[in-house]
Amino acid sequence: MNLVTVRDLHKHYSMGGKVIPVLSGIDLEIGKGETIAIVGPSGVGKSTLLHLLGALDRPTQGEITFDGVKLWQLSDEQMAHLRSSQLGFVFQFHHLLPEFTALENVILAGLIRGGKIQDHRERAAHLLERVGLSHRLEHKPSEMSGGEQQRVALARALQNAPPLVLADEPTGNLDRGTALELQDLVFELAAEQNLSFLIVTHDLKFAERCARILRLKDGRVLNSAPDELKEALK
Repeated sequence: MNLVTVRDLHKHYSMGGKVIPVLSGIDLEIGKGETIAIVGPSGVGKSTLLHLLGALDRPTQGEITFDGVKLWQLSDEQMAHLRSSQLGFVFQFHHLLPEFTALENVILAGLIRGGKIQDHRERAAHLLERVGLSHRLEHKPSEMSGGEQQRVALARALQNAPPLVLADEPTGNLDRGTALELQDLVFELAAEQNLSFLIVTHDLKFAERCARILRLKDGRVLNSAPDELKEALK
């Protein structure tokens, strides 16, 4: 069964009286526990697609169904609840709150959803241990390396046990060795917890580790041969 189904998705922007199309009829499915990479040159609409799937923006046209629920039939309050409970987000830059510790940054993601703080504390500590940061619980972002900060961001994305994690260039700001460690962690967690990951990346080797690769071109999703994928990432 699909976790997410997208049909005829369009997104246009109006600038200076002109209509600028970004996405022009996207159709795709995301299965439960599936890892999918999205590739394509800068400006082709990869991040826009992630924002629409993450209920952070509304499409010009089309439909997104998440676990049987049509997103655009939800109220703003219902959409906010879905984002906090059903979706995790990881970006190129970790976006951790600098004044809070690693543990507090992860706990905060749970508090947005509600519930007992002790339960959130226990889960946050467990997740940070799972990503190899049990020794960093009380450290602030400035006291951690870039790779450690991104591991905290990954733990934060999983705090509410979402079935889908949307990742926008999650290793783009890391050196090669650290990036590979984070990639390994993503696939381990996906397998362990039956998580779906949709990953925007310019790293073809990262993309090739995913179950599927989607290439965006001219606002549409294309099936591509390996050589075409390499060309798309230039």
